[in-house]
Amino acid sequence: MKFEKLGLIDDVVPKVASENMAIDEALFLTAETPVLRIYRWLFPSVSFGYFTPWNDVVRRFHGRDLIRRWTGGGIVEHGNDLTYSVVCPSGLQIPRTMEFYQLIHAAIATVLRGAGYTVELAQSGELTDSNACFEKTVLYDLKFGDAKIAGAAVRRNRKGLLLQGSIQRLQLPSGFGDMFGRALCDRPESFPLPESTLRFARSLATQKYGAAEWNRRG
Repeated sequence: MKFEKLGLIDDVVPKVASENMAIDEALFLTAETPVLRIYRWLFPSVSFGYFTPWNDVVRRFHGRDLIRRWTGGGIVEHGNDLTYSVVCPSGLQIPRTMEFYQLIHAAIATVLRGAGYTVELAQSGELTDSNACFEKTVLYDLKFGDAKIAGAAVRRNRKGLLLQGSIQRLQLPSGFGDMFGRALCDRPESFPLPESTLRFARSLATQKYGAAEWNRRG
């Protein structure tokens, strides 16, 4: 399956953690067609899932830019990874959550295999007590040998679906973002982050993602 339409935002300006999360939510709430956003981090950062206790994160990563995601999942270190999000509005026929997860990782696998990497989708999960995303494997994660190299977290509601993902531990080919977009849609449309979305995101970053009430609960 491929998208009929896909907007591609290569967000080349590194941003603080709160702004990155806010932009993803702003796109989720405003996009009218599917969007793939690829982005960077201004500082070494750690994102953690909506339900992850704050103390579990701060004990291990004190001093980094810590941010609670709107999506679920585990703890993810950022800075040397490629981080991306995919937004799908509710008006589309979106596959079931795990099917969508598989679709996104299969697209990444297509690009990486073209670059010479022998990667495979995990066919089962692992039982582990770790809440670090890349220390455990779930169904349809992407693996290179025994190492997990791509994982993601999902938020789904009546507005649509938001997937936030990270690719780690590999040297990605030049132009990966464009190739990723073409693996998801035959003719993705590249465009800059809309100014209206950025203004909305800055408000979210201040009022929500930059607030201790959001990040330090649990």
